[in-house]
Amino acid sequence: MNTDPDTAPTDRNRPSVIGLTEADLRLFCREHGFKEFHGSQVFHWVYVLGGKRFDEMTDVPASLRETLAASFVISPLTLKEQVESKNHDAVKYRFSLSDGLSIESVALQNAGTRPSFCISSQVGCPVGCLFCATAGMGLLRNLTSSEIVAQVVELSRLHTRPRSILYMGMGEPLLNMENLTASLRLFEEIDLSCKRITVSTCGVVPGIIHLADSGERPRLAVSLGSADEERRKTLIPLAARWPLERLGTAIAYYREKTKRRVSIEYTLIRGINDSKEDAVALARFAGRFFCHVNLIRYNRVDAYDYKPPDTKTTERFKSLLLEKKITVSERYRKGADIQAACGQLVTQKSG
Repeated sequence: MNTDPDTAPTDRNRPSVIGLTEADLRLFCREHGFKEFHGSQVFHWVYVLGGKRFDEMTDVPASLRETLAASFVISPLTLKEQVESKNHDAVKYRFSLSDGLSIESVALQNAGTRPSFCISSQVGCPVGCLFCATAGMGLLRNLTSSEIVAQVVELSRLHTRPRSILYMGMGEPLLNMENLTASLRLFEEIDLSCKRITVSTCGVVPGIIHLADSGERPRLAVSLGSADEERRKTLIPLAARWPLERLGTAIAYYREKTKRRVSIEYTLIRGINDSKEDAVALARFAGRFFCHVNLIRYNRVDAYDYKPPDTKTTERFKSLLLEKKITVSERYRKGADIQAACGQLVTQKSG
C-alpha cells in the first residue's frame, strides 16, 4: 500500500508534483533560488525513475529537497486495494483521491511484453451507457491532469513502463478535454508516444473535433453501441445529441487531420445488437469511414440483466463483417473475474 508521507496526499493544501512539466519544475527551481537544471533532475526522478520520496533524490541539493517537500506531495493518489485475476492477466487497483473519492485503474499483463494500462479520466461517468457499471455512479467530478498521469506513474512503479495506455477506464475522456490534452502532452514529454495511446469515447462529436485540432494524435476508439440510430440512443443515451451522420463526419475529420485510422469498439449483447441486421448496419457504417472494428463480448454487470452472445453467434457476426471487407478483431476479455474488464469499473463515493 502507498503509505509514504511524500506520496500519500494527506495535506490537501500541497499540490502533487506529478502533473508538472519539466519547464514548470525548472521555473520552480529558479524562483526559489536554485539552478534550473535541478528542475530537470527532479523531473527525471519523478517520471523516469519513479521516485516515491523527495529525500530519495540524492543528486538534488538537500535544501531543494526540503523546499519541494514543503511545497508538494509526490502523488495525488493513495493505493487502497489491488486484486489480481485468476489467469494473472489483469490486476485492478483502487486509488483514493485527496478529497476521499476513489477511482480504479487496471494493468493488463501480456505474456512476453510490457503491460498495457487502462486508466480513468473521471470519477464516475455522465454518459449513462446501459451496458457499463460506471454509469451507475453518475459523474462525481473530472480528474485533473495530475490524477490522470499519476495512474500511469503509480502503475509503472508496480509493474514497468507500459507498452500502451488506454483511456478506457472510468469516465468519458472527451468530456474532460482540458485535462485529457494536458495529460497527453505530458505523456509525450516523458517519452510515452501518442502512437501507443488510445482514447476511447462514446462518440462526443465536439470532443472528437477538438482533439483532432489539439495537435495531439492519439489513437481514437469510438464505442458505438449500435449502428442503428434508435437502438444506439437506447444503449448510449448521450448519443441522442450526436446522430450517426454527425459522428461519421467527425470520424472522417479525425482521420484526415491526424492520419490515424479510427477504431469502432462494439460491445456485443445477446439479443440486443448481435443479429445479422446489426452486423450489416455496422459494416455499412464502418466501411464508409474505413474503420477497424473491435468486437467485445458483453462483460456481465450485476445491475443489468444483459448477457453476452455465445461463441457461435459471435463468430457469425464476425464473419458477416469480414464478408463486407471490414477489418475486425475480437478483444480477449481480461480481468472479468475481478470486475476489471470493459464496462465493469465502479467505486463507492468515498475512499
